[in-house]
Amino acid sequence: MLLSMIENILGLIYNACFIGCFWPQIYKSIKTKSVNDVSITLCWMSITGYCAALIYAFLRFGFDAWLCANYILSAISVIVMVVVYYKHRTC
Repeated sequence: MLLSMIENILGLIYNACFIGCFWPQIYKSIKTKSVNDVSITLCWMSITGYCAALIYAFLRFGFDAWLCANYILSAISVIVMVVVYYKHRTC
């Protein structure tokens, strides 16, 4: 019982951290309309990594709600950053 509760709390924490890690940069980029300090390569690698991790986790463990939520919502966060990047970049 206690172990299950600890696992759920840790699942919430890691989901929040993975999903939210790009949002400070997204907010800053929208606010300043500058993406000069954004590494678009990191964003594309993150999207690729989240997709690969989702497929790996599904094949390895079957459907796991925590892992699916983590990888899908994290990928959406990075996709938003990519959209913001291409909207505000200066050529």
